[in-house]
Amino acid sequence: MDNKYKLIIDSFGKDRFKFNEPLKDYTHSSLGGPAKLFFIAFTERDLIKVVSICRQLKLPYFLFGTGSKILISDSGFDGLVIKNRTKNIQTVSVKGKVTKYGIGVEEALVEVESGVSMRKWVEYLDSQGLETLAFHSTPGSIGGNLFIHRFLQTSAKSIKVLNLKSDIQQISALNLNFKRHIILSAVFKIKAKK
Repeated sequence: MDNKYKLIIDSFGKDRFKFNEPLKDYTHSSLGGPAKLFFIAFTERDLIKVVSICRQLKLPYFLFGTGSKILISDSGFDGLVIKNRTKNIQTVSVKGKVTKYGIGVEEALVEVESGVSMRKWVEYLDSQGLETLAFHSTPGSIGGNLFIHRFLQTSAKSIKVLNLKSDIQQISALNLNFKRHIILSAVFKIKAKK
């Protein structure tokens, strides 16, 4: 095995990687040949570390979330494929009014990591009494959808990204660029259900 691959494997441990993993098992289209090396990032820290090491070692890598919007060749990928399974969601603040009838929530700021599926996010918002209509039928994950879903972009108050230098930045949706940024998480302003 190439020394570069050995270095990245040693950084996480051999049990975190799969070799010649069929990618068809991870896409909605059920298409895709083997990845030379396959890794699942469960935390933001894992995601930052694995991408940064790939960049330092100049290893080819491919990052994806749920696999709902990608097609992978049957010849596979000759590099490291990273599946983003980051999963944290938290309400960071709530705006509302206190009346004699109780506390009325008007809107909330919700931070969600990029690997969270839209389905899981909708479930969370629903459980918190927050509006979900614009997101119900959207497949995929937060990270991938932020690049293409206009309503998601307009709801984003800030987006935390890993830039090309592997520095973490807070940016707006207007500055988001598919070629320069890997989305780590985003904070959304969500209205309460009426």
